[in-house]
Amino acid sequence: MFEQNAIQAIAILIGLIFLGMGLRNWGVLKDEHGGLLARVIVTVTLPALILSALSSRQFESEKLLLAMVMILSQLGCSLLAWIVSALLKLSRPRRGALILASTFTSSAFLGYAVVKEIYQNNPDALADAAVVSELGVATLLFTFGIFVAMHFGIRDATPKARVREMLSFFHSPIFIALLLGIACSFIPLPKENLIVNGIYHALHIIASANTFLVALTIGVMLHFKDLRHVWMIVLLAIIIKLIIQPLLSFGQATLLSFPPLWHQIVVLEAAMPTAAMTAVFARKYNCDPELTSILIFATFISSCVTMVMMIVLLT
Repeated sequence: MFEQNAIQAIAILIGLIFLGMGLRNWGVLKDEHGGLLARVIVTVTLPALILSALSSRQFESEKLLLAMVMILSQLGCSLLAWIVSALLKLSRPRRGALILASTFTSSAFLGYAVVKEIYQNNPDALADAAVVSELGVATLLFTFGIFVAMHFGIRDATPKARVREMLSFFHSPIFIALLLGIACSFIPLPKENLIVNGIYHALHIIASANTFLVALTIGVMLHFKDLRHVWMIVLLAIIIKLIIQPLLSFGQATLLSFPPLWHQIVVLEAAMPTAAMTAVFARKYNCDPELTSILIFATFISSCVTMVMMIVLLT
């Protein structure tokens, strides 16, 4: 049952990406619209998703171990991708694209969906997934991920400009939503109150648009004209992101003697394909956005197989 649900979730996103490609080919959307869609995602829909997810259940400090395991797994894969890309003497933008695709996991879309299907709306499982997603992935993605995209994409950026761009995350709508979500998790909000209920309902409506907008953004940027020239990079991204990263998480969870639920959540999240938001950063900082989009698409398709492998490992 899990395999079917996971493949269905992936198939839905792939279908939405193809819709974005179709809208571009039909002239409804243009390449330059990718930047506008990216800004809407970063400033509106993603913050709403984070706030609604984190504020729904009280935060527990010991769960920071979940985030730590995810961060270390991603950094390990980032280092591996950097070493491999250097050995292959890839161009700077392609090196950045491989690092982005090998590092950051799609926890916001597919991670939540998979956990929800497996654990049948278990609130503890969803809360654990939120910690992994927002603290273990989002904070790294919107700091280190921006640095990678800028470093390998924008050549003329000064060190001060790079630092200023990364620090901008800490007063961005995403970080504010992260803090508010954790703070609100400790406050017993009267959700039956008309105003509070209305706010949560509005957040849910806005957050539900995030997946669609991200898929459209990827679809607008996705081109296959150079696919035959990057097959080796695609294969490397699949191996590092979909096989090595979940194995790193599995090893850490075993060493730390995680309880079964934590163990399963952290490995499942690490086994997700590349975060679609990396395409947004690649687009913004000119870090080979076409290759980044191809790598995202390839990991989504390949995860149909590798995710089943991780389920076998967990069981």
